[in-house]
Amino acid sequence: MKRVVFFLFFCISLSGRSQSLDSSSLYIRASVQKGAVLLRWAAATPLIWKQTNRCGFRLERYTVVRNKKILDTPEKKILGEGIFLPRPLEEWKDRIEENDNAAIVAQALYGEDFQLTGEDSEGLARIVNLAQELEQRFTFALYAADLDFEVACMAGWGWRDSTVHPGEYYLYRVIPANQTDSLRYGMASVYTSLDEYKPLPLPVGLTAEWSNKAVILIWNYESLVNYYNSYYIEKSTDGVHFSRLPGRPVSSLDNISGKMVYVDSLVDNHTVTYYRIRGISPFGETGPASEPVAGKGIPVLSYVPIVRKAIVNTQGTLEIEWEFDERGNDIIAGFELLRSATASGTFTAVSNIISPSERKFIWDGLKESNYLAIKAVALEGESTASHPVLVQPLDTLPPDVPQGLSGDVDTNGVVRLHWHPNTEHDLQGYFLYRAELPDEEPYRLVDQVITDTIFFDTVELITLNSNVYYYLSAVDKRYNQSSFSKRLELRKPDLIPPLSPLISDYRINNEGVTIYWIPSPDADVRYHLLYRQQKNTDNEPRLLVHFTDTLTTSYTDTACKAGKEYTYSLFAEDYSGWKSAPTPVLTVILPVSFGKGKGIERFDAIVDKQNLLIKLQWTGNLAKVKNYQIYRSENGQPLTLWRTLPGWQTEIVDENIGVGMAYSYLLRALIEGGGASGVKKLDIDLDK
Repeated sequence: MKRVVFFLFFCISLSGRSQSLDSSSLYIRASVQKGAVLLRWAAATPLIWKQTNRCGFRLERYTVVRNKKILDTPEKKILGEGIFLPRPLEEWKDRIEENDNAAIVAQALYGEDFQLTGEDSEGLARIVNLAQELEQRFTFALYAADLDFEVACMAGWGWRDSTVHPGEYYLYRVIPANQTDSLRYGMASVYTSLDEYKPLPLPVGLTAEWSNKAVILIWNYESLVNYYNSYYIEKSTDGVHFSRLPGRPVSSLDNISGKMVYVDSLVDNHTVTYYRIRGISPFGETGPASEPVAGKGIPVLSYVPIVRKAIVNTQGTLEIEWEFDERGNDIIAGFELLRSATASGTFTAVSNIISPSERKFIWDGLKESNYLAIKAVALEGESTASHPVLVQPLDTLPPDVPQGLSGDVDTNGVVRLHWHPNTEHDLQGYFLYRAELPDEEPYRLVDQVITDTIFFDTVELITLNSNVYYYLSAVDKRYNQSSFSKRLELRKPDLIPPLSPLISDYRINNEGVTIYWIPSPDADVRYHLLYRQQKNTDNEPRLLVHFTDTLTTSYTDTACKAGKEYTYSLFAEDYSGWKSAPTPVLTVILPVSFGKGKGIERFDAIVDKQNLLIKLQWTGNLAKVKNYQIYRSENGQPLTLWRTLPGWQTEIVDENIGVGMAYSYLLRALIEGGGASGVKKLDIDLDK
C-alpha cells in the first residue's frame, strides 16, 4: 500500500519544545509538563515495529546540565523496569471494554487477524489504504497510541518521567533491547528540560462555509502539526455551552493540502450554530479551544423563472414575460431583470425589485445587443435565474462621420494614421481606405474592423505618384457604415533628386553675360539655383540667384568684370530639399574691352530700291575687333550667319534683294582674345 504517514507526530519536523536526534529507524519525542516529562517513541517501519515489539526497548536518561552548569560526567539513569515491552494480553482485557484505542492496539499486537468492525470499519478503514496486514497493524496501532498516552505506555512506546527537577537538562535515549537490533537500528535521542515547558497553542484559522442544512468546517492543519495530530470538534446553539461531536477525533493520515475539512449536518436553516475545535497532541493532551465560528444554513430556492416572451414593441421598448411557481412567491423578495452584452458575460441588474406577484415587465433601456434573464431574489439563501434570451432592437442609423483624420509618412514608407474616436455606444470600429490618385476609387486596407484610433500602413516610395490618399468610415455593431471622412492627402518622402536643368546658350553684351537654360522637367522642383565662380581663385562658387518658378529661363550676370574667366553651373532643388546634379559647367572669358559704353554705337542702312541694293554701315568704340558677324533673314525667317568681315571693315552692300521683300540684319563684333560685343539689329521692308 502507499506508505501512510505512520505516526503523525513523528513524520514531521520536530518543534522547538524538544529537539529530537533521531536515526532513520527510530523516533522519539518529549512533551514537557508541570513536574514531568512525557516521552513517546516509535519504529520507523512495520518490520522494525514488529521486531522491537518482541525484544522491547531500553530508555536511558543522562543529566547533562544542573543549575546552568554542564556536568563533567553526565549522570546516567535507566528508566522504567529496564525493558519496555507491550503488556501481556490479560492486562488489556479490562481496558478493551471501555477504550477503543486500547482495543485497536491490542488487536494489532495480539490478534490473529487484523480487521476492524463497527465504527472503525466505516471510518478509519476508509482513510487508510489497506494493502498488507502488517502495515495495517503498524499504522492503526501507532495512530491509536497517538490518541491515548496511557495506551502508548501499555504498548511499551511511552513513559512518564516524574523524577525530573527544574534547572536540569536531560538527554533521553531509546535503544532496542536486543543487542543485534540495537546495532542494526541504532537509537533515537531527545534533549529537554522542565524549564522548556510551554502551554499548548490555541488553534487558529477556523472557517465555515454554510449551505442548505449543512456546514463545511475548514482549518489550518499544517501550521500546528508539530503540536496536534487530531482534533475534537465542539458544537453549540447558544455560543456558551458546547458539546463534543460524537465519534473519534478528526485526523488526517495523509494530508497533502495542509487543510483539515469536516462536514456536519444542521437540523434546520434557521438556528444559529457555533463551532470550535480543540487539538489533541501525540501524548493525548487536549489543547485550548479555538475562537468559535457561527452561522446558519442557507436554504435553496427550488423554483426557477422561465422566460416565455421577450420582444421589442413598436416604441422600441422591451416587453418580457415569464413563468414562476406561485408557491415560491412567499419566499422571494421579488424579481430582477438582468442584462449582459454577451451570453457568457457578467449579468447585472437593470431594474428595481419587481413584485413577487408580477410576471411581466416593460423596460426602456435596450442597447444594440441584449442578453436578458429574470432573477428570483430569495429572501434567504441563493437566488435563481432563468436562462438568458437574446433581444436585439432594429437599428438602421449609421454612425457619425469620423473626424480628425491625420498622419504622416516617414522615410521608410511607414504611414502613421490617427483620428478622433467616435462616441456612439454601439460603435464597432472603423474601415480605412486608400487611393494612389486623387480621382481613383479607394480600396479598403484590411478586411476586419479596426477598433483602435491609430493605424500603421506602408507605401512604396519609388513610384510615379508622390502623394497617397486616405479615407475613413465608422461602422456600428449592426454593420451600418458612415460616409467617408474628409480625404487625407499625404505627401510621400522624396528620395530621388530632380533631373538637372540644361544650360542651352549664353550671350556677352555690354550689360553682362546672359545665361539661357532649359528648366528641370520634374514637377516637384521648387528652385533653380545659378552659381558663378571666378577661375584661378580660391573662392567657392557663389549663388547668383534662385528662381522659385520654372518659367524663367535666362539671367544676365551684370557683376562680372572685363578680362576675367568665369564658370557657371545650374542646379534644381525639389520640395524635399534634394538637389540635382549640376549642369555641365559653362566657362565664359570676358574680353578686355567688355563693359558698358563699349560696343557698336550705330548700325544704319541705305536702301536703293531702283537698283535693288541695301548698303549697311556701322560705327563703334571697340578696340581689337577681330571680326564682325552679320546675320540675315528674309520675310521673318530665322536669322542665319550671312557674312563674317575683318575688324577694320565698317560697311557692306547686299545686292541679293527682291521687290516687296522684308529683311532683318543683326551685327555683332568678335574681340581678339575672346568675347563679343552687344548686337545691333535692323529691320527693312522694301514694300513700304
